[in-house]
Amino acid sequence: MRLGSLLLLLGLVALTLLIFGSIETLRIAPLVAKVSALKGNAIAVIPPRLGRKQNVERPLKVGSLVLAGTIVKTGKDSFVVLRWVDEVEMKIGPETELKVTRSSFNKATKAIDALFKLNLGTVFVRLKRKLNPRSRLELETPAITAAVRGTAYTVEVKPDGETTLQVEHGVVAVRTPKGQELELTAGQAIVAKPDGNITFVK
Repeated sequence: MRLGSLLLLLGLVALTLLIFGSIETLRIAPLVAKVSALKGNAIAVIPPRLGRKQNVERPLKVGSLVLAGTIVKTGKDSFVVLRWVDEVEMKIGPETELKVTRSSFNKATKAIDALFKLNLGTVFVRLKRKLNPRSRLELETPAITAAVRGTAYTVEVKPDGETTLQVEHGVVAVRTPKGQELELTAGQAIVAKPDGNITFVK
């Protein structure tokens, strides 16, 4: 009798977890970017999925969709503009490599959760309006992680990982791999190295 009651209780707990997990899954939706402008050559490196074991490279064109996990690469004298809904726009400059690490939207809280990794090249990020307070949008480089709410800024990463960040307007919170944190406002710029050294530039 005790064993039967225990099994029933465990079954109810498992069912409850399954229901709440399903509800949470329905709340979180993928946030997909669309190519709104392009010049020259740009490709999307799509990771393995649905049984495929290798990456696939596909040329981008206006109207192409970019999902989380995709790496975008641009050629010489090329650029591509990605747009997420009506809030986030990102211009990826020439000879640049950017990974969309994660990108999702919470339907219940209306919050965005996005992380991008810039390994090389230049990216201009522009938020058309201030994000939901619960949103998180971060750009990671070998030297810093930049978090924004509503702003416009440019980040450039050199082959050695040295990162230059220039704020056009708004506020950008910067964090180094060593945990150092600072805020940059409109007109400010820094050069950061992977070893944690940061220099303000005029």
